[in-house]
Amino acid sequence: MQKSPLAIILSTVFIALIGFGIVIPLMPVYAERFGAGGFQVGMLVMTYSLMQFLLAPIAGRISDRIGRRPVLIFALFLTSASYVIFGLADELWLLYASRILAGIGGADITVAQAYIADVTPPEKRARGMGLFGAAFGVGFVIGPSLTALTFEMHEGMPSFIAAGLAAVTAIWALFMLPEPKRHTDYQPRRIKPGEWLTRVLGVLMSFQFITVFSQALLQSMLVLFTVHTLGWNEKNNGLFLAMIGGISAIIQGGLIGRLSERFGERNLVRIGLFLMALGLFLFSRVGNVAYLYAGGVVNAFGFALTLPSLSSLASQEAPDGHQGQVLGSFQSMGSLARMIGPLAGGALYDLISPTAPFGVGSMIAVGAAISSVIFLRASYKKPGAVK
Repeated sequence: MQKSPLAIILSTVFIALIGFGIVIPLMPVYAERFGAGGFQVGMLVMTYSLMQFLLAPIAGRISDRIGRRPVLIFALFLTSASYVIFGLADELWLLYASRILAGIGGADITVAQAYIADVTPPEKRARGMGLFGAAFGVGFVIGPSLTALTFEMHEGMPSFIAAGLAAVTAIWALFMLPEPKRHTDYQPRRIKPGEWLTRVLGVLMSFQFITVFSQALLQSMLVLFTVHTLGWNEKNNGLFLAMIGGISAIIQGGLIGRLSERFGERNLVRIGLFLMALGLFLFSRVGNVAYLYAGGVVNAFGFALTLPSLSSLASQEAPDGHQGQVLGSFQSMGSLARMIGPLAGGALYDLISPTAPFGVGSMIAVGAAISSVIFLRASYKKPGAVK
C-alpha cells in the first residue's frame, strides 16, 4: 500500500467528517434564525443522508469507468463549495442547497473506500478499511471542537475552515494523487443491473443496515438523554463523545488489522455485534454514570470491529472492476439507516421512554449477532482471501 496516496485518501475522509462535525452543532442555530422548527432541522440533517443514499452507487459506478481520481477531486471541490454556501447562508433555502451539495460531495467517501480496496491485497483489506474508519472517527471528534473554538470569532468561521480544508485537499489530490494501478490496468466487464448482487453481498448489506441503524438509534438520542436525564452540558457531552471517538479511532487505526489476521473478518463481525448489543443494553440500564461510560466503551469497541470488517468482506466479494459500484451501494444502506434511525429513535424516546431507543437497539444487535453465526458462513469468490 503506497503511503502518499493513502495519506491523501484518508485525508478526504477526515475532511468530510470534520465538515460534518462542524455543521451539525451549527445547523439548529442557523435554522432557528430563519424561522425553522425541529422538523425542518431534521429535514436538513436527512437531506445530506438522502443525497448520499441516492448518489453513492452512481459515484462508485462512474469511478469504476473513468477512474477514482477525477471523481474524488470533483467531490472535494463540491464539498468545499457547500461549506462556503453554508457559512454565507442568509435564507433557509441556502442551507438546503448547502446540504444537497455536501451530500453529493459526500460520495467521495465511497470512492475513497474503493481506492483503498484497489491498492490493498485481500488479506490486508480489513486494515485499510480500519484506517478509513479511524479517519472517520478522528474527523468527527475534531469537527465539533473546531466549532466550539472558532464560532465566537465569526459565526461563519467554522464553515469557512471546513471549506478551506476541502479545497486544499482537492488541490493536493490534483497534483499528488495517482490513479490506482489496478484500475488503470483493468477494464471492467460490463454487467447487467443487479448482476453484482450475490447472495453473500445481500447478506452483508443487510448487516450493514442493521449495524448502522442500531447506532443511529443511540447517536440521535444520546445527547438529548444525557441533557434531560443526567443534567449534562455541552462540555460533558463533548468529552464523552470524544472518548468514544478516540476508542474507535485507536481500534480501527491500529488494532483491526492484527485482529483480522488472527480471527478473520467474519468472526470480528460476530464478536462486534455481540459487543454492540451489550453496550446498548448497558445504556438502557443507566442508573448511574458508570453504566453510561461502560456502555460507551463496550459499544464503541464493538462498532469499531464490525463496520470495517463488513466493508472488507463486501470489497472482497465485489466483481473485478466494480468495487466502486458495490461499495457505493453498500454505503447507501448505511445512509438509509441514518435516515430512518433518528426518526425511529425519536418516536421511541417520546412514546415509550428515554432509554427505549437503546433497549430496542440492543435487541436488534443481538438478533443480528445470532444471525451472523448462521448466515456468514458462505464461501467467498476469492479463495483464501477471507479466513
